[in-house]
Parts: sequence; structure tokens; C-alpha cells
Amino acid sequence: MGNTRQYGLAGVIGWPVAHSRSPTLHGYWIEHYGLAGAYVLLPVAPERLSVALPGLAALGFAGCNVTIPHKVAAMQLVQRVDPFAQRIGAINTIVVEKDGTLSGYNNDCFGYVQSLRDARPDWRADAGPIVVLGAGGASRAVVAGLADCGAKEI
Repeated sequence: MGNTRQYGLAGVIGWPVAHSRSPTLHGYWIEHYGLAGAYVLLPVAPERLSVALPGLAALGFAGCNVTIPHKVAAMQLVQRVDPFAQRIGAINTIVVEKDGTLSGYNNDCFGYVQSLRDARPDWRADAGPIVVLGAGGASRAVVAGLADCGAKEI
């Protein structure tokens, strides 16, 4: 693989997590772009999260995605939290920094808002009331993202 670039090890941490399609999706792009790395399932029970997250650096992970039920709890276990994630109180991405510390981010809203724009190029957040179904960690991000786009009533 002469054109292989370094990628590293990443995964999705949750409980349960066996149903996640993330390894298939990310695995496709890792292979497609000739990256040296892997994306794996990280099944971690809630009572083990405080032990598992600090172990990411020791195991050589570049980072991980965070899914249910850890999006809120994981935020308390990282050393740095992005202002947007801090505002909504949940993270869905952890980056292992070069010094081994963990930084938390939340990018759930970006894909959601972009899908609205792709489906309806004329969509405007301020056009009227918006209903969001759900109350989990992703919903927090979606509501904040919609407000940031100018939604007046959610």
C-alpha cells in the first residue's frame, strides 16, 4: 500500500453498542482512502466508563465517538470540552490529544442541519415553529444547532 496514510485506531463507545453501523461506515472510508487504521466497537457499561476513557490513550486510540448512554457522563471525564458541547451538556466525540489528555466535542447538530438544507434548499430556521422529537444527547445538540441557525420557536 504505497499511498497508505496513517490514521490510527478509533471507535464508538456505548452500551449496548453491538447494533452500531459505525464500524461498517467508517471501515468503508478507511479502506476507500487507503488509510492505515481501524474503527471498532467499544462496548462499555456505564459503571466502567470512568475506567475506560482514560485507557484510550494507553491503548493507542486517536479518539472515539460517544453514543448512548454515555454522551452526558463522558463530558465529566474529559479534560477539555468544546464551548458548544459545554453549552448543551453532552459530547459525542472524544479526541486523544498528543499529550494523552482527552477533549470532548459535539457535532450531532451539523449533520442534522445539513440534511435539512440538502432536502430543502429553501429551508429557513426562522420560517416558523420547529418540532424536535426526542430528548437524548443528540436532541440537545439539534435544538442548540437550530437555535444557532435562527430558529425563533422550537
